Amino acid sequence: MKKGFFNCVHSNDGVTLMELLVALGLTATVLGIMVAFFMNFSRASTIQNAAAGAQHSARAGIDYIMQDIRMAGLDPMEKAGAGIEEISASGKKLRFSSDRCNLPVASAGCPNPEPDGDLDDDSEIVTYLYDAAQKTLKRCLYELPATYGLESSSGSCQAVLEKVIANPDAFPVFTFLDNDGAIITNNNDRSLIRTMILTLTVEEPAGFKNKVARTYSSRVRLRNIGR
Repeated sequence: MKKGFFNCVHSNDGVTLMELLVALGLTATVLGIMVAFFMNFSRASTIQNAAAGAQHSARAGIDYIMQDIRMAGLDPMEKAGAGIEEISASGKKLRFSSDRCNLPVASAGCPNPEPDGDLDDDSEIVTYLYDAAQKTLKRCLYELPATYGLESSSGSCQAVLEKVIANPDAFPVFTFLDNDGAIITNNNDRSLIRTMILTLTVEEPAGFKNKVARTYSSRVRLRNIGR
C-alpha cells in the first residue's frame, strides 16, 4: 500500500509542514505587531520632544523680548525724548527707544546703566522685526532711516528666535493696544500705545517629514509710556 504525502513528512518526533507554516505565520504576525508598536511609540516620543522644544524656544524668546520692551520710553531725566518710534500696520515691526545706558554704541553691554539725557548710547534704539522669509525674529540696533516705514530693517541685526512661522488665523506678531484696549495699527497713533501683546509660533522638526508648531503669547504694560 502506498503512503500518502503527509505520511511521508510526518514523524512522531517532528511537525507537519502545515504546522510549521502556521507557526511561522503567527511569529511574523506577532513580530509585525511589536514593530508597529515600537514605531508608533518612537514617533509619539519624537513629536512630544519636538513640541516641548518648540514651546521652550517660544517661551525663552518671548521672555527676553518682553524684558527688553518693558524699557521702552524710559526717560528719567525727561530730556531724551524716548518712546515708541515706529510700528507697522501688519504687526511685524516695532522700534522703540529708552535712555538706559551711558556707554557708547558697540560697548560690551552696560553693567551699571545710568541715564544721561540722550539716545546716543549702547542699545538705546532697538528695532524688532519678524522676517517671514527667513522665519526669524530679529533685534536690530540703531536702524538706519533708509528702512523707516518699511517692513525691513537695517543697522546691526541679530536673530533672537528662529523657526518662527506665521501665527494661526493670521494673528499679528505684535499687537498694540491703547489705554482702553483698542487695537492700534496706524503708526501716527503710536503715542496712544500703552500695552503690547507678543504672539509667536515656533515650528520644530518631528521626525521624517513631520513638524510640530506651538504658539505662545504674552502681554506687557509699557510702564514708561504715557505717564
